[in-house]
Amino acid sequence: MTDLAKTALGSSLLVVSCDDVDGSGTAYRQLLGGDLRVRNGSVELTRTAGSHRAFFAVDDHPAATTLLRRRGMDLDEVTATRTASSVVPAVGVVAASEFSPGPDVGDIESIDHLVFNAADRDAAVALFAGSLGLDFRLEQAIHDGIHQLFFRSTQVVVEVVIGAQDQETTASLWGIAWRSRDIGETHRRLSDEGMSLSEIRVGRKPGTSVFTIREPAFGLPTLVLG
Repeated sequence: MTDLAKTALGSSLLVVSCDDVDGSGTAYRQLLGGDLRVRNGSVELTRTAGSHRAFFAVDDHPAATTLLRRRGMDLDEVTATRTASSVVPAVGVVAASEFSPGPDVGDIESIDHLVFNAADRDAAVALFAGSLGLDFRLEQAIHDGIHQLFFRSTQVVVEVVIGAQDQETTASLWGIAWRSRDIGETHRRLSDEGMSLSEIRVGRKPGTSVFTIREPAFGLPTLVLG
């Protein structure tokens, strides 16, 4: 494995701030089939006030931290295996040795994409493509001056929405979209378990369907795609 490959960003460990850790844990386990892990990500819940955070896994955490600092990122050590941006607290890197992928079971198989909000298009590109080194795949307009940027790590798609609402100059983690093997089955299962859901509707991406989970326990806007 090359040094560059060892510092490439991969799966995501999501730290979600919530008021009721036990209640939120129950909701996430209900969604994910009893675990807080999927193939390309995991969820960690905290009562700590502040922004939600996405740590991207790297094989060589010290080398990745050094590289990001050389690219101009101010990083704080959260733990010995986690560092996060002091300017953009929503993003950081975590040692892959700390990340444990979930079992390949259940109808929710992976994170489909993470959604960030940002005020400035060029600053978002500089952060996600320039500093973090994600692959900048696509930019498209939606409506009324709002547009989307799409980036990709080796495992996770990152969508950045520009102009959606009042937003500070730094990016913030706004929502999570989960990928279902069978969206109809997932919708039936969660509905039968008493979870408040929207109807299944046609997704923006051709050939996809989507529904919204209307439960505040998740701490973030939550979608399921199939």
